[in-house]
Amino acid sequence: MEALAWPAAAGACIGKVGESLMSILLPTLFAFNTFIYALLGAFMYFIWREDRAGEFRFWSLAFFLNSGALLVYAVSDLAAIPPVLAGALNLWGVGALWAGIRVFVEKPISRVAAIAGGAIWILAFSDVSLLIRIDGRVTIAAAYAFSIAYELYSYNKERLTIARATAALSAFHGCFMALMGIYAQFVTVDTPMKSVYDSPIAKFMAAEGMSHGIVLGFMLLALSKVRATARQKIAALTDPLTGLGNRRAFDLAAERAIEKSRGAETLVLLVFDLDRFKMINDRFGHAEGDRVLRRFADVAARNTKAAGGVLARVGGEEFAALLICEPSTGLSTAERIRCDFAEEAATLADGLATVSAGVAAMQDRTAGLAALMRAADEALYMAKAAGRNRVFLSPDAARVASRATRNRYDDMLPPLTAA
Repeated sequence: MEALAWPAAAGACIGKVGESLMSILLPTLFAFNTFIYALLGAFMYFIWREDRAGEFRFWSLAFFLNSGALLVYAVSDLAAIPPVLAGALNLWGVGALWAGIRVFVEKPISRVAAIAGGAIWILAFSDVSLLIRIDGRVTIAAAYAFSIAYELYSYNKERLTIARATAALSAFHGCFMALMGIYAQFVTVDTPMKSVYDSPIAKFMAAEGMSHGIVLGFMLLALSKVRATARQKIAALTDPLTGLGNRRAFDLAAERAIEKSRGAETLVLLVFDLDRFKMINDRFGHAEGDRVLRRFADVAARNTKAAGGVLARVGGEEFAALLICEPSTGLSTAERIRCDFAEEAATLADGLATVSAGVAAMQDRTAGLAALMRAADEALYMAKAAGRNRVFLSPDAARVASRATRNRYDDMLPPLTAA
């Protein structure tokens, strides 16, 4: 009995609030919110027609269904419409809302799961007592609410703060539904009710549900807008062919790395240029040239990631990578990329696809990225002039590297020379 004391006390508190809501004319409130929900549904429909964002198709349907549910609730006493129809429309609307969330987080949807709530409601709760109906309603609604909260909370692609806020709102709604289900166990109905509106718990659920729906609608609009803005920013910093960062993204990342490495760390820049790329495009077509670019991007990204660096496509056939390491490590990374690419691209463009690279190290932080890029370009030009398909170390980087390390590379790779 003591274990049941807290839900009984909570139920008494909720009951008092519910009694105060008895003065609210719910049919009027339902009618007003019917218009608000329909307006939100129409707004989301036009957004879907304009942008073809799949989630808005489901969200528009969700608000139209809930608008219909509220309309049925508003006129059910006057037109003798069974409230179970309104409950089914509402739960189908919630199912459509959940489906839209699944589309938003880029997961497959289940149409069976989306319509299951309303179908279960009709099949299992059409001819039961009010309290059992409430239990069924809150159980289904809470399941959808918690599922929506989970999907949004676990969505980390753009790391949207508003997604977490929307997840918290849905979780709160789910908890409220669960609390109503617990409270319903402590409600005693002495006489038959003329209307569902005679139940304080029904009024309390209606007020919270309508408020939650309106707030959720505006949060979904904001959520989609914030993600669209985030994706536009990402697109502005991404090379569409290779998926790597572009020159602007590389400059921003390099500036952050320079600022972050104020100390003993050495910044090493690797600049790559695909050999005979114009010839490949002229002889084999731009489609083959694109395959060569994508193959090199894959090879370079794999090796750069292993070295903890930043890679970008900074020009037509030119790529750059920035590492925090010793010049000898940067040299070995560039050489590994060159060898791997020569092996993996052997079947492309009759084996003409190779790459040359220049490696430079930053010693003077006041010189900035431009000076480092000039030094790496100088080494790259030397590699090109020496016959292509090789890696050269800039004079400044060669002076920084230890003599033992340079000798080791000179012994292993005769074409590799410190300019």
